[in-house]
Amino acid sequence: MSSFESTITIDASAEKIWPVLSDVSKWPQWLPTVSAVEPLGAPPLAIGARYRIVQPKLRPAVWSVVELSPMLGHFSWESRSPGVRVLASHSLRSVSAGKTSVSLRIDFAGPMAWMAGLLAGRLTREYLEREAVALKRRVETFPSAAGDRTIVQQRPNSDDDDSRGVR
Repeated sequence: MSSFESTITIDASAEKIWPVLSDVSKWPQWLPTVSAVEPLGAPPLAIGARYRIVQPKLRPAVWSVVELSPMLGHFSWESRSPGVRVLASHSLRSVSAGKTSVSLRIDFAGPMAWMAGLLAGRLTREYLEREAVALKRRVETFPSAAGDRTIVQQRPNSDDDDSRGVR
């Protein structure tokens, strides 16, 4: 078995990160390593749910959710091809008030796992690191994407106000 992992600390609670991480259909909007996500059935993340994912430099693959624990901030899904089972795990762990460790892990298993790890290892490491950084940026930069219900009001324009209405 070949395994690859990227871990990052995000300045947000798991409750704010989970809605972003688990809304896989929206990943192409903010994740540079995912071009398209197509739910193959009901879109909410659930055990047995299947998604067709298109990523740059990789063949499209169908991923099936095999583990899901929203209360623990964890889900895993797998994709299979001849001789290789790929398991991708996504886990959140609170490290302190307002800080969460996010772990993204890929495991290649099966008779051809060694070859998959050899051929795709570098790209896998790169993608995991880019995905962790993109998630951190998404949650920390766009708090409303992480479940906050912040309401922004613009001031009416006047002669002495900035005409853009931004302060």
